[in-house]
Amino acid sequence: MKVATHIIFGECCLFAASAVFDFHYETPSVLAAAVCSVLPDADYPKSWLGHQLGSISEDLYRTFGHRSFLHSLLTLILVTATLGSLLWWITGQPATMIAVFVGYGSHLFADMMTLGGVQLFWPSRLIAVFPGRDEYRVVSGGNSERVFVAVALIFALLFYPVSRVGFDGLIYRMGGSDQLYGEVTKVIDGDTIEVETQGRTTPVRLIGVDTPETVAPDQPIGCFGPQASHYTRQVLYERQTDAEGRVVREGRLVRLEIPRIGDSEDAYGRTLAYVYLDTDGNGRYERLFNEDLIEQGFARTTTFAHTYRREFERAREEAEERGAGLWGACPEIEVY
Repeated sequence: MKVATHIIFGECCLFAASAVFDFHYETPSVLAAAVCSVLPDADYPKSWLGHQLGSISEDLYRTFGHRSFLHSLLTLILVTATLGSLLWWITGQPATMIAVFVGYGSHLFADMMTLGGVQLFWPSRLIAVFPGRDEYRVVSGGNSERVFVAVALIFALLFYPVSRVGFDGLIYRMGGSDQLYGEVTKVIDGDTIEVETQGRTTPVRLIGVDTPETVAPDQPIGCFGPQASHYTRQVLYERQTDAEGRVVREGRLVRLEIPRIGDSEDAYGRTLAYVYLDTDGNGRYERLFNEDLIEQGFARTTTFAHTYRREFERAREEAEERGAGLWGACPEIEVY
């Protein structure tokens, strides 16, 4: 198969693996999958990679032949253990190791779908193919390879958005949400507020975040809990005045986004919502305060499914790496 075919199929497999096995990746993982998706062809001098390697590729071909040692499960494990571990150590991202495995493995799987197959269980000479019948497999360089790469490209484009937001995030987005505007009238603690909307006061629990407890009667005050409550009060319960200094409103105006899928209230009767702020004064309410709490290190993430679960997890990992807020101040932290 051509190098472009392997790269496209490798990225398709990476996006699919991320969507199914729920891990997130960044640019280094995408590059790792692309590079590793062509590495097995180092044993074929006529391939693009073989031309780049020159005499090294010729030596590999004379020693092992094509689609043998470098196309085996043994080499897949060795490359993942060495190159994957190295990239993990350099980038600090475990997804790069997964990308090495997926990218390299995608090449083996793609070549299994050709007429020649591969010696997957090298040093055994057994040829592994999929599917079993010749007429269903791909002819390298023929029309069937063009169809194969077109299908792989379509699936890559389909899996990419799912790999970024997860299946749960995609489902929640497709379900839509209700929007309410109101004024914050009280801050109970870091992740719970009261909002006056449509003429009534509604208790609101911020979705996807968990700040340390400060008001629970049967629990001690959590590490960094007072700081989280102070931050929420400072941002959301900001007294607003007019040009003459007269108080216009006590709390901040916010937009509540309430998903239509799942429960709209928790066990305590609090509305579950994302809280958006209008920081630019343009009426768009684009700043997501839930995520802000995580980025600043005032909140942990919850693990239940919701619209922005993957985005919140990425923000939590970055905050934890920086030692922001509670991640640097509290010695022992559990992620719920």
